Amino acid sequence: MATVRGEYRKSAQRREEVLDAAFRVFSRVGFTKASVSEIAREVGMSQPGLLHHYDSKLAMLLAVFERRDQTAQDILGGRRDIEFLRGLVEISRRNNEKRELIRFYTVIAGEATSPDHPAHARFKERFKLIVRETSQAFEDLRELGMLNEGVDPRAAALSCVAMVEGLQLLWLNDLPGIDMAEDMRRHMQQFLAVEL
Repeated sequence: MATVRGEYRKSAQRREEVLDAAFRVFSRVGFTKASVSEIAREVGMSQPGLLHHYDSKLAMLLAVFERRDQTAQDILGGRRDIEFLRGLVEISRRNNEKRELIRFYTVIAGEATSPDHPAHARFKERFKLIVRETSQAFEDLRELGMLNEGVDPRAAALSCVAMVEGLQLLWLNDLPGIDMAEDMRRHMQQFLAVEL
């Protein structure tokens, strides 16, 4: 008979398998068209078995996002000013190797522009947070004398966020010559009086 710890480990592993399946389905068809039964088929479970781990399609979507966002939080945690911007470049560098993750994000971000989409509020808050933290990094750089004269920190932050979002979409559509990390680094460099 399996120990409690063994059962927990199996359950945790199964939850990760469910998230992997949900990720694949959401990447293919988006959240709106995805169904719990399709995710259950993808992972090889019954629908009631899947709902034992996550009680709804939305719960799975949110868990996939939490797992995705944890990597960014791990990279950016505790960074300020120039190191924060370097962290953003590092995230773009890692994303170059995660095409399916970028596709998932882009599909859901597009759907979530609709105010009645369940992830709409999450995306609004996420963009506010990213712009706020990037603005703060540029503000810190201005105080340190490391920002070019006349650069508005919030405008620079908006430009950088727009740049990375657009680059991801162009990259997914196989526009030649895109290196998300280097393109992002070069874009941010124009605002800085020091080397990024």
